[in-house]
Amino acid sequence: MTKQLWLESIAADGARIAAIDPTHLGLPVPSCPGWTVRDGVVHTAGAHRWATAFLQAGPESTERFIPDVSDAPDGDAVLGWYAGVNAALLDELRRHEPDAPARAFIGRTVAAFWMRRMTQEVSIHRWDLQNSLPGGAEPLPAWTAADGVTELTQMQIPLIVGRKGLPDALAGKVIVIAATDTGDTWTLRLRADGIDVLDGRVPADLTVRGAASDLDLVLWRRAEPGTVDLEGDAGVLTGLLDVVII
Repeated sequence: MTKQLWLESIAADGARIAAIDPTHLGLPVPSCPGWTVRDGVVHTAGAHRWATAFLQAGPESTERFIPDVSDAPDGDAVLGWYAGVNAALLDELRRHEPDAPARAFIGRTVAAFWMRRMTQEVSIHRWDLQNSLPGGAEPLPAWTAADGVTELTQMQIPLIVGRKGLPDALAGKVIVIAATDTGDTWTLRLRADGIDVLDGRVPADLTVRGAASDLDLVLWRRAEPGTVDLEGDAGVLTGLLDVVII
């Protein structure tokens, strides 16, 4: 996606978080057990500061950053404080071109990594927090969700599988994920120690179809697999998600 779309998404979801009714800050967040809505606001601000610190330090930095959110105020003021942290992140992101060298927790990368990562961070946590409120959550915008599936299949899930491994029974299985609203398709071959993202058509053990928002929420374990269409061996997806706890 483009820098402008990423930044617009971060700003829009950030504004939705900042606009939460302060009387709901103490509500529990079902999709993040142990959190209150306030906890989710502070966590998202911490992620923003984390990204900002990496970008400000530059691509040659070797520091491991721990975001400081000790200045988060009590009560209603935490929402205005979050809005300021979100604005500071956007200001920093605007300073960088997507292909500019940068560093992240994965090592050397480019600034687009953080544009996408923060788009997905604020998107999924906006959903978490809205889902905790009486009115429920709006779906993820289709392009944001499709971009989220791309990030999950190319970076997040392979990192976790590479660290934890998969059961032998899943090795060699192929999952095709198809977004019915955007036309995007992702094909994954599972390995005991990782995942290969494949180009072209390959016979699938399981095809997962649905709107991009539903697919992204299932992969983030925010929605049950039964909310999308599963054709083939549904146990392949269940087995993968049992390992990939994000």
